[in-house]
Amino acid sequence: MGRGGVVAAGLAAGALALGRDRSADEASRVAGAQGRAPRRRSNSVLVKTSLIRSWLRALLDAGAKALALFALANLLLALFSARWDATWLWVQGGALPTGLVHCLAILFAVGVFFLRGRHPLLDLFVRGVALLLGVACLADAFVFYRLLAVGRITSSLPIPLSLFLAALLVGWAVVARPDPWRAGGGTRRALWVQVLDRTAPLWLAGVGLVLHLVLFGATSYARPADAAVVFGAAVRANGEPSQVLRDRTLTACALYERGLVGRLVLSGGRNPTMPLSEPQCMANIALAAGVPASALIFDEAGRNTEASIESVRRLAEVHGWGSVLMVSHDYHLARIQMTSRKAGLRVFTVPAVEPKRLLSKPWFTLRETAAWAAYFIRP
Repeated sequence: MGRGGVVAAGLAAGALALGRDRSADEASRVAGAQGRAPRRRSNSVLVKTSLIRSWLRALLDAGAKALALFALANLLLALFSARWDATWLWVQGGALPTGLVHCLAILFAVGVFFLRGRHPLLDLFVRGVALLLGVACLADAFVFYRLLAVGRITSSLPIPLSLFLAALLVGWAVVARPDPWRAGGGTRRALWVQVLDRTAPLWLAGVGLVLHLVLFGATSYARPADAAVVFGAAVRANGEPSQVLRDRTLTACALYERGLVGRLVLSGGRNPTMPLSEPQCMANIALAAGVPASALIFDEAGRNTEASIESVRRLAEVHGWGSVLMVSHDYHLARIQMTSRKAGLRVFTVPAVEPKRLLSKPWFTLRETAAWAAYFIRP
């Protein structure tokens, strides 16, 4: 082989060796990339899981603050009105003593806002109180389902609010941290974290109130009573009842036909521009449904919910009524129950039967949320 052949052979061998080295490097890089991909996916899953936990913890914390805020508001209102205590609205505790339930509610509210985060033992104490309240709410849920099982109540949406509250309180007691909004937030998130930390309890309280209106109103507590009260609604310009007024009146007539009540109180106001007052319009419906005139009691002073309940209170004193059924639409019943308890009445609420779906109900429910809050803060 000549000198040129030797050189060519050497160059070929070198190229072959270089190719093997590059192939080995490429294989090494591919193997490294394949090894790093699972690690990146694993890290991504861990980050997402951590984020979900942080948000769940933050949501539970906001819900606990909303509940504690309601308990504090109730405590302050009770100081101004000896007859008012709204703890029963969210927890009754089944067979637990009422005084114990009230003490737990107050301790929970004080603990959430003033004790938590000051010392590990105080944190443990507050979480223990929340856990006990959660058990009390579970007891309320058990009572609800027991009444449902024996037919004492009926419900189109058989989920008591106490079940949601039990999940909130127990969940918060298990995963609570001193400052969940700040966990992993970093300095960049400081501003929006603070905004959420301060506003989340308020909008969660609003969501909880809407949930209360919907769930409470879905349950009928119809049973034998001394009378049934029909709450008024709009009368049209031609003297015909609105759909709302017709539904409420016919529901009360059905209670009379079942023999649950012997008297119907037709409570409403009078619009001077209308040919009939609300009670007169309701009377026409009741008479057409077969209810005798002797069973009807007119209350034309019921211009609003509070006035109607005050009229019922006076009628109950005059006639010696021990219990009364209150008939209205589902979204209205929670405010009726709350106001009746303030007045010292023993009432049971019955939602109006709606043969035709009320299209404006979402708007009525939102409006009722504001009305309920206004009635709640009244002494």
